[in-house]
Amino acid sequence: MASFKTLTIALGLLTLAGACSADPRTAPTPSPPAIPEITTHAAPVPGRQLGPAMYGHSNRAVSPAVGSVNGKPVIVTGGHDDLLRVWDLATRKLIGEPIPAGQGGVNHIELHHWDGKDIAVVSGGTLRAWDLGTRRPLTPPIMTQNDTNLLAVGSHDGQRVALTEGEFPFELQLWNLTTGYAVGAPLKGHEAEPRAGAIGQLGGTTVAVTGDEDGVLRSWDLKTGKALATAKVTSMDYISGIAIQGGVAVVTGTDGDFYGHMERWDLATGAVTEVRHKGEFSPVELRELGGRTVTIFAGDSTLRVADLATGEPIGHGWGSDDLLDRVAAVGTYGTTPILVIGDPDGTLTIWDLRTGRQLGKPFFGHGGDVESLAVTRVRGKAVAVTTGDDDTVRMWDLATHKPFRAPISCSCIEHAPMTTATRDGKPVIVHADIDHGLVARDAATGKRVDRRRIFVASADGPAQLSADGSLVAIATQDGGAALWDLSAGSHPRHLDATGVDAVAVGSRIIATASGKQIKLWDQATGQPIGKPITSGGEAESLAIGQVDGKAIVFFQRKYAPGWGGIRLWDATTGEPYGKALSIRSTAMAVTRVGSRTVLVTGQDDGTVIVWDPRTMEPLLPPLPGHHGAVSGVAVTMLKGKPIAVSGGSDGSIRTWDLTDISH
Repeated sequence: MASFKTLTIALGLLTLAGACSADPRTAPTPSPPAIPEITTHAAPVPGRQLGPAMYGHSNRAVSPAVGSVNGKPVIVTGGHDDLLRVWDLATRKLIGEPIPAGQGGVNHIELHHWDGKDIAVVSGGTLRAWDLGTRRPLTPPIMTQNDTNLLAVGSHDGQRVALTEGEFPFELQLWNLTTGYAVGAPLKGHEAEPRAGAIGQLGGTTVAVTGDEDGVLRSWDLKTGKALATAKVTSMDYISGIAIQGGVAVVTGTDGDFYGHMERWDLATGAVTEVRHKGEFSPVELRELGGRTVTIFAGDSTLRVADLATGEPIGHGWGSDDLLDRVAAVGTYGTTPILVIGDPDGTLTIWDLRTGRQLGKPFFGHGGDVESLAVTRVRGKAVAVTTGDDDTVRMWDLATHKPFRAPISCSCIEHAPMTTATRDGKPVIVHADIDHGLVARDAATGKRVDRRRIFVASADGPAQLSADGSLVAIATQDGGAALWDLSAGSHPRHLDATGVDAVAVGSRIIATASGKQIKLWDQATGQPIGKPITSGGEAESLAIGQVDGKAIVFFQRKYAPGWGGIRLWDATTGEPYGKALSIRSTAMAVTRVGSRTVLVTGQDDGTVIVWDPRTMEPLLPPLPGHHGAVSGVAVTMLKGKPIAVSGGSDGSIRTWDLTDISH
C-alpha cells in the first residue's frame, strides 16, 4: 500500500442546485472561440497584447474541487503555477482566463456557496477567497507564513472565517475571509504541528477542533479564543481529517504501519471511541457531499467514497495501487455522484461513483513554467520556440497562437539555455540537453542537424547561449567559452577564458563575463580585445547591440536569484555608456525595431518593459499580463509589424504590439 503521507487528496464542497443533469459523455461540445486575426491597425494601440495567451506546457495538477459557477457544473483546479483554472464539467473546456490565485503555489481549494455567490477559498503561498462568478478576490491576500496550511473553513459570528497555522510554531490563527484581518489572538496550546481541523457548532457555540502530529486533539471556543478540552487519539500516529457532526468530532488517520483508523470524540462527555472496520483501511479526507459528510478511504486494495454517518460505501471502488498517489475531488454532476482524479502528468479524468465508469475523455489540467524562449521565422511565419518544465521543446505560430508543430521531447536541463540561429540560411533551434549536451535542430522539421557532444553549464546552472547568424557562443561545462559555427559544421573553437558565467556574440565581437569582469574577444581570431571591463558584479546575462553606431555590451547584473539590474558598456572604449537601470529584471533582449535599437526586459512582477538604451527611459508603460515572473523575452516581426514575445512562470506565451516605437 502506498505511504499515506504521500497522499494529497482534496474534496470540494458542492452546491449544484438546479445543475444540468445531462450525461457528460453525450453533452454537446460548443465550437471553440475564434482567434482574432492579427492585422495592421490604422490607429495602433502601443503595447496592447495581441490575441489570447498561449498555454501548452503541462505540469502536475493539484487540489481539484467540484462545484458550480452561475449554475454551471465546474471543476476548479489549482497548481504550483499560482493559477486557478475553472473548467466546464460537460465540455472539459477552460472557462475564461486562469485566475492569479496566489503567490507560491495553490495547495488546497474549498468551494462554497455563500450569499448567492460561488466562492473558492484557496490556500498556498497566500490565503484568499475568490468570487468565481466575477473572477475577483473577496479577500486581500493573507500571508500567514511561507506556505499557508488551511485547516478549516466555516462561519463564526456572522462572518466567513478560515483557520490556519499561525505565524509561530504550533499556534493557530482565525481569519476573516471578507476583510482579510485576523480574528482575535492566536490560539495557543498545541505542542506539535497542527495537521487537520474543523469548524462547527456545539450547543449554540461555534467551536473548532484541531489535531496535531502527536495525535493530540483540542477544542476551542472561537468567540473567547480559549481551549475547551483536550483528548488524544489512541489508534493513530497521523491525523488526516476531522469533521464535526452533532456534537461529535470524527477523526481519521493512520498508525505507524499506515493502516487507517477512525475515532469519535464526544465533545460533551469527552469520551473517545474507535470505530472498527473490517480489513485494511486508510481514510484520506472528510468533506461534505450533497448534505452528507463523506470520507475517501483506501480499503481492501480499493479507493472508495463512504457516507461517514452510516459507513456505507457510495458507488464502486478503484484499484488503490493506481490511484493513491493522485489527487481527487468528489461532487455531483446533476444527479450523478462523481469522482475527479488528477494524474501526476497534469491530466484530469471524471468517474461515475455509481458505476465506476469513466465519463468522457481525459483533459489536460495545469500549465507549468516556460523556462526559456526564443523567436525565429520558419517558412515565412513568425514562430516562438519554448522549452518547459515538462521536458518538451514547443513551437508556436505567433499569428494564430496555435502550435506550429508537435512538441519535441527532450531531457532538457532545468531553465535550459536556448537560442535560434541559422544553418545554411535555414532557421535552427539550439538548446541544452542533459543526455546529449548542446543540440541543434532544424526549426521546420524538428530533426537534429548536429552530432557534437558539447556540454554547457556554470556554477549556478546552465549558462546563456547567444547566436549571431550561424555563430553560436557557448559557456562550456568546464567554465570556459567557445564559438560554434553551425554552417561550417566544425568543432567549436575555444576561447582562453575561465569561470565564464555568461556569453554574448554580435557586431563581430564576443563578450564573456567572469566574476566581476567582462572580456571582449575578436570573432575572427578568438583573441582578446582591449582591457577587461570591471563590471562591479556577477553577470546574470549579456547581450550586444548597436546604439548610435557603437557596439554596446548590455550587462544584466545578478542582484538576487533570478533577477538583477542592467548596465551598458562601450565595447570600443570599455567605458560605461548612458544610465544604469536598477530594476528587478528576470530576462532581457536587445534588438532593432525600425530604425532604433531597443532593450526589452521581463520583470519579476510579470510585466514587460521596452526601453530606449540611449536614455534608459521606458518607450511604453509597463505591459502587464503574466501572473508570476517573466522567464524570457524576444522580439520579431509579424506581418510587417514589430512585436515582443514573452514567456512566463505561469506557463503562458504572450505577444505585444510594438508598432508605435518603430519610428
